Amino acid sequence: MKTTEVILRSIRDTLSWNVMKTALISGIPLAILWIGIGALLWDPTVSLAGKFIGWVPFSILKANGAFLVGGFIWVGVVLITFALIVSLFNIVIFRSIDEKNYTYFSILLMLVIALGWTLFAFSNWDLVYTHVAKILTWFPFETLQLGVAAMLAALVFYNLFIVSLALVTLVMRKSFLGHLQQRDYPEAALVAKEERGRFIPIALRDTGIFFILLILCFPLLFVPFFNMGVQVLLWAWLIKESYFLSASSLYAAKQEREELKKHQFILWSIAAIASLLNLIPIINILAPFFGMVMYFHWVMLNRP
Repeated sequence: MKTTEVILRSIRDTLSWNVMKTALISGIPLAILWIGIGALLWDPTVSLAGKFIGWVPFSILKANGAFLVGGFIWVGVVLITFALIVSLFNIVIFRSIDEKNYTYFSILLMLVIALGWTLFAFSNWDLVYTHVAKILTWFPFETLQLGVAAMLAALVFYNLFIVSLALVTLVMRKSFLGHLQQRDYPEAALVAKEERGRFIPIALRDTGIFFILLILCFPLLFVPFFNMGVQVLLWAWLIKESYFLSASSLYAAKQEREELKKHQFILWSIAAIASLLNLIPIINILAPFFGMVMYFHWVMLNRP
């Protein structure tokens, strides 16, 4: 029951103005920053990715190229579907939904659309792959190699954005968690100040290891579907320990944190749920905040 309560509370609180404001103030400038850096370093990054891709057999490159192209098509279709629904049914939506709930509706609609197209892609992957791969065979190897290299370069900068936003969320967590604590857990008190910053070295350590693992897992990024699972698993590993410690160190004593840390399945599950949202455009800005809020509520509801 507590797990369900944690998820429901976290969805509500992440969509609240207090958390969304912090997420937008953090996420939009970071997105602009990494787009700018990506534009400046695009050519050398694509060139480096192309050298690695040169070792990959054409059949594997074609399969991965089809998967990556399909992924970009999926993002475009999700956004276009959302825009069409909003534009065609705008009047009905505004009449049926209270203005204060419009943000909730928009995000839930985006999630439903993304899930729907994901299920369609999985159930019709053979058809999707056949048509996309057929298009890719029209290009010479160098052109296909360049195309996949560009997609992998975009993935590199996207990972840099995700990691930087995750770190910013850690830094800013007290501002929005403090508001939630005063509203939902007024009896809780902050722990000693010296206990609150010990997650920072762990976060920096995990960030470094994350990029090492990303490089080591580079061959796995060419295996369709499996590469998506590897990426989500790496994101989950990145935030699991540091997010748990950062949320629990505010209001849980050391002994309580040690007791809660034994529930590794829950800690991994929360990290995985939050990391899955990184795959959904626009909503990915809220993903680390959603993860932090989930850890916060789980800690507060399960402290010994």
